[in-house]
Amino acid sequence: MLAPASWAAERFAPGVTHLQSYRWHIRAPWFGGLSGLEVSDDGAGFTVLNDKAQFFKARIARDSDGRIDTVAAQPPVHLRAPDGKPLSSRLDDTEGLAIAADGTIFVSLESPPSALHYTAPSARATALPRPRAFWHARRNKSFEALAISPDGALVMLSELPAVPRDPLRVWVWNGAVWASTFNYPQTQGFMPVGADFGPDGRLYVLERSFASIGFRSRLRRFNWGAGQLSGATTLLETSVATHDNLEAVSIWRDSQGSLRATMISDDNFLWIQRTEIVEYQLPD
Repeated sequence: MLAPASWAAERFAPGVTHLQSYRWHIRAPWFGGLSGLEVSDDGAGFTVLNDKAQFFKARIARDSDGRIDTVAAQPPVHLRAPDGKPLSSRLDDTEGLAIAADGTIFVSLESPPSALHYTAPSARATALPRPRAFWHARRNKSFEALAISPDGALVMLSELPAVPRDPLRVWVWNGAVWASTFNYPQTQGFMPVGADFGPDGRLYVLERSFASIGFRSRLRRFNWGAGQLSGATTLLETSVATHDNLEAVSIWRDSQGSLRATMISDDNFLWIQRTEIVEYQLPD
């Protein structure tokens, strides 16, 4: 458990500005558990995935300052397994979302630890191969973070390493095989839960820490070159309960050319939590 002094600790890199925390709610049984996010290039819409394999799009109306005014969601599509049947909301914990330049969709799962590929939301999934190491991933602590690199590689991170004393590995799918040739620099009890490559070509990783009274969030940025991470920069680190359970991040440029991080929280379908869309302006 974190010491009380660390609950209130927060830090922001120069040029980081909190823009908005927008509370979002829809009275529908499928709404909630949001854990995967892709924002459009112009910030006028997004695609989201929840923990129960439901995938949907939404349009954002913004005011003159670029703040979210309203969000209108389309009906969800229930993703299908490779056999054509709907993914089970009880067994298949869908977490990460990444959409390729050609519009095809990748989804990571925590149970079972794996990744799926879709040519369209209504299509049958194609299961990517599962290395032996995936079988040893810890239940409910595996593949939450998923992103596509500028060169088209799929990058996947688990919350914790498969073996407690092992380093956390970065998994990269090049279209033929998975490789884990380097480690992810994890420190201070934060765990990666969301990832995205920004328009600047760098990898942004949303991390989470939990204390008994709420969640802390951290956003880090890395240079990505030759399939390696370098130049780690902590952009923001919040105190406990500043935001709810932020689990997904998408990086884009606003109409003024500024980098913006949009994050969304997973309420775990619990009334005591909330779904919020959080936005920060970031420095280049």
